[in-house]
Amino acid sequence: MGFPFSSLVPSYATAIGASADSPTALAELMGIILNDGMRIPFRQIDSLHFAQGTPYETKFEFTPAVGTRVLSSEVSATVRNALAGVVENGTARRLKGVFVDASGAPIQVGGKTGTGDHRIKSYGAGGRLIGSEAVNRNAIFTFYIGDRFFGVILAHVGGSQSTGFEFTSGLATQLLKIIHPVLQPELTKASPPANANIDIR
Repeated sequence: MGFPFSSLVPSYATAIGASADSPTALAELMGIILNDGMRIPFRQIDSLHFAQGTPYETKFEFTPAVGTRVLSSEVSATVRNALAGVVENGTARRLKGVFVDASGAPIQVGGKTGTGDHRIKSYGAGGRLIGSEAVNRNAIFTFYIGDRFFGVILAHVGGSQSTGFEFTSGLATQLLKIIHPVLQPELTKASPPANANIDIR
């Protein structure tokens, strides 16, 4: 389902989701959930057209791949509803009612927030903390908007510089709210293209 490694380490970190998931892997998982449990390969280019109007004219077009079922419809629906609860009543409440359709009705938004403050800690006798070295600080929001759009927003500071930062996942959700004016026109189009996705970098 997009996890970039062949196995999981049985640990508390794994249980709470701190298992080195990449933003791409999280986006792929959100796409699976949004597509009712079907994994549909990502694509960035639909077609390439070279030397138009010349004897060397060449056109390459993407051939849609057949999706593979990796989750049941029931599991996907349950997870979508749980993710919607994060926006309705949870850590992404600031996005509640932000996105609307062409009639002005709210579009369901769901997602999962995450904050990471990764440090190497040293302990002395009696469990006393004697040292802490900052590794990185992360804030992430993996989301879907309606039944067509999904993505990941990540704020990251690496190395010792991360010591001076205290942002949480609220930063990532606020960034999505800030770019709302750019995304909104895509959500109100009357005839959206099939399998339309947003690529936010």
